[in-house]
Amino acid sequence: MDGVHEQSLSYEPREAFIPFHRRGQRFGLMVCHRRAGKTVSCVNELIIRALLTKKKKAKYAYVGPFRQQAKEVAWEYLKDGSEGIRKGPPRESDLRIRLHNDATITIYGADNPDSLRGLYFDGIILDEYGDMRPTLWGEVILPTLLDRRGWACFIGTPKGKNHFYKMYQRAIVEDNWFSLILKASESGLISDEDLLEARAEMTEDQYQQEMECSFEAAVPGTYYANVIAKMDGTPNMGKFAYNPDLEVYAAADLGFSDSTAFWFWQVDEQGPVIIDYEEHDGQPLSFYFDMLQGKGYEYDSIWLPHDAKAANLQTGRSTIEQFLENGFPCKMVPKLKIQHGVDAARKILPMCRFDEERCYKGIEALRAYRRKFNEKTQQYSDSPLHDWASNGADAFRYFSLVTTEELQIEQIAEVKPINAAPQYRLDELWADKEADNWRDSIIRL
Repeated sequence: MDGVHEQSLSYEPREAFIPFHRRGQRFGLMVCHRRAGKTVSCVNELIIRALLTKKKKAKYAYVGPFRQQAKEVAWEYLKDGSEGIRKGPPRESDLRIRLHNDATITIYGADNPDSLRGLYFDGIILDEYGDMRPTLWGEVILPTLLDRRGWACFIGTPKGKNHFYKMYQRAIVEDNWFSLILKASESGLISDEDLLEARAEMTEDQYQQEMECSFEAAVPGTYYANVIAKMDGTPNMGKFAYNPDLEVYAAADLGFSDSTAFWFWQVDEQGPVIIDYEEHDGQPLSFYFDMLQGKGYEYDSIWLPHDAKAANLQTGRSTIEQFLENGFPCKMVPKLKIQHGVDAARKILPMCRFDEERCYKGIEALRAYRRKFNEKTQQYSDSPLHDWASNGADAFRYFSLVTTEELQIEQIAEVKPINAAPQYRLDELWADKEADNWRDSIIRL
């Protein structure tokens, strides 16, 4: 903090974070136990850097998994830390402060990546990066830093061997990265008495993850993380190219207000081969028609969720009608309870082979998919948390339902092509609609 007038800032860094503030690397990553003070240190790092910058119209950002969560975690720290050096009052609606040198610091949520597109930043903090979608860094954040050579720092606690773990693996070996791992047993920031109390209240996996920064610990509340962890490094994960001699099946979760996700698979004598995955935000159906055609696959069936029958208020046509009009063979996934699909997914996952590169986004979604946590009761509910991982996990649930039922996956040697559900034709769909059976005509396996 050399060069900053001693009355300008009230922040006094904890000793553990002094190397972070003095780092010279452009990128940084800190894995820290709960209540270590990483958010306070990073918010004040933004303030210090913004105060000392010589760049004109400098912009800095703090990003949390959700905007409301980021506000609750960091907004008060940002206002308190900038007291006396701001230009004007804090912008509560924008979650933004402006310093006397016109540098700004803004709080964002990773749940709305479009709010970050097209901007530039001179420095950015990504807090709890393991709870963000893995494509956020490469597709959204990194481009905002390029032309002004901005810096970035990733912070959080482990959530298994997900994309945060992979960034940590980069940080500990690459020269342009600063890395710090801070365990509660080594930091001295929490008393032995409090650590004993925390250990008594947590499961061993929770304690190892939250307090000892273990990427090996099982992730509480997740549906599939343990299964996928066992598959990592095995022949189930590798390179599985499209086989032109076999037809392709696809299952989609169609997001009308968020992402749309597609899984693509083929079936050989050993069972399902997951060859591809696509997920996109805010695109019209025409985008997905072009994507499907551009793959060059020969499709046997494209499985759509049951609500694809609902007519669009703007066009008067349903989603499935538009798929059929564009020449795609469609079948409907039955409307079953979420738990049925979760059970099917757990059953079939170990039997699947994934193209690890092409399915990376989808695999990470499955790894992160988890149940809601009730802060009041300190228990996980039976319902899944709706976040960036939901769409990919829902589409895989649809795949699992139709595959376990129709491929008789228990008898994997007797795998046969999917043909149990009737396939829609456009003329039959219209006749069904005109017969006033539209609402009740759910295709069942």
